[in-house]
Amino acid sequence: MSEEITKEKIAEAAQKFMNGSTVKELKGITNEEMEAVYSLAFNYYRTGKFDEAEKLFNFLALFDHLNQKFWVGVGAVRQVKKDFSGAVQAYGYASFLDLSNPKPQLHAAECFLALGDKRNAASSLEALDRFCPADTELGREYRAKAAELRKLVGEDAFAALAKEDEKNDEQA
Repeated sequence: MSEEITKEKIAEAAQKFMNGSTVKELKGITNEEMEAVYSLAFNYYRTGKFDEAEKLFNFLALFDHLNQKFWVGVGAVRQVKKDFSGAVQAYGYASFLDLSNPKPQLHAAECFLALGDKRNAASSLEALDRFCPADTELGREYRAKAAELRKLVGEDAFAALAKEDEKNDEQA
């Protein structure tokens, strides 16, 4: 009997996930509770308690995988801890959730540059340029930061990226 209940609950949870639910919703955690945890995680981050901040940001991202700012928090902690590959993964997912927000794209470019990967740094900056609205304060701020970072990446990386895109377009 309990095995069947478990199968039913698993099937129900799977259906809810397929319909866009989060663990937070399945567990009945409120947005206010999540924001309280976020506030604590952010305070840990701000005061240099990065291990504690990372645990909380990971919790937040796990329980609400559709909230971009939680993934940006995961990326920020990993970046400051010099886990640049892990930060890129978190920033990539955050970008996927909202391409118009330039923060994850800029920070991913910083991480790629720290890894010595100028091609992917250029790609991140190109994505920022393509999807970030130019007519907002945030857009103007991050476009200016991206222009400075572009100098560090170097124009050769952007030229190589353009050639690669051109080649891919011809093959399509």
